[in-house]
Amino acid sequence: MAKICCVTPTTVIRWIEDGLIPAFKTVGGHRRVRREDLEKVCRDRGIPFNVPTGTEVGRILVVDDEPVVLELVSDVVKELNHKFEVEVAKDAFDAGRLVATFRPQLIFLDLMMPGVDGFEVCTRLKKDAATTNTEVIAITGYYTEANMERIINAGAVACLKKPLDVLEVRGRVIEAFKLKDEEVQQAAKQKGATKVLVVTQNADFRTKVRDELTQAKPAVEVLTAQTGADATLVAKTAPPHHVIVSLTVPDLESSKVISKLASSEHKPQIIAVHDEPTDEIRSAARDAGARMCLPTAMVSGTIRELLGV
Repeated sequence: MAKICCVTPTTVIRWIEDGLIPAFKTVGGHRRVRREDLEKVCRDRGIPFNVPTGTEVGRILVVDDEPVVLELVSDVVKELNHKFEVEVAKDAFDAGRLVATFRPQLIFLDLMMPGVDGFEVCTRLKKDAATTNTEVIAITGYYTEANMERIINAGAVACLKKPLDVLEVRGRVIEAFKLKDEEVQQAAKQKGATKVLVVTQNADFRTKVRDELTQAKPAVEVLTAQTGADATLVAKTAPPHHVIVSLTVPDLESSKVISKLASSEHKPQIIAVHDEPTDEIRSAARDAGARMCLPTAMVSGTIRELLGV
């Protein structure tokens, strides 16, 4: 289905889970979709129903005018146990032409390069029925929280900072194409299930995050705490890989929970959330050790993408 619709397997799974495509499961737990149902979905969404022959390679488009970025992505995919074709667009004309002819499944999109407005490009891709399910990963040398929020709202699944980190790019490609990677699997076995600690007194937000993370595969273990002091104790007992902490917990300052977790031996990735974060609030959260500070409403529904689980 991913090959036929020119999207990643992750997107197909999301369609099925959201009820956009009728599906059933075999006794062995495998998802199956009837051909006529898939044809109807493709027809309704304007997706050409072209059944590929043979083994199709993954298609990645890099929209960037820096040769080093193309070289990095090319080198990363060469080491993966899957065949890829990688094309590069150095301006808006090339980007539009390759989206139409190359039909990429994954796009690495520079937000700011001559003649290209990455935000506008992403918005148009997501509004076009033929490309709405093409996954977009933004990249930028001018990273700010505001730009990250803006591009995520435009439909990108992530925003990576330049210079790009090889392991981060590798992980994003593996996740997008649902590849089996022996190194990643071995590391997962060694560290056990991914643990996410949610620190908040907002029961509704806590439930939404938990419900979303329960859909992650491999499974994610969700830990909770309602105060900074409790969070510190939980983290000592079961060190988390990720922490989502509300900046409105009552003892945030006195417990210094963000700085304590950030400086701990396991150094989890910390995302701070606030209903209406100001520049001052964001700066304080980052200074304490949070990777980013996001509006609470934005985190709900995108937590798996933000954490990469």
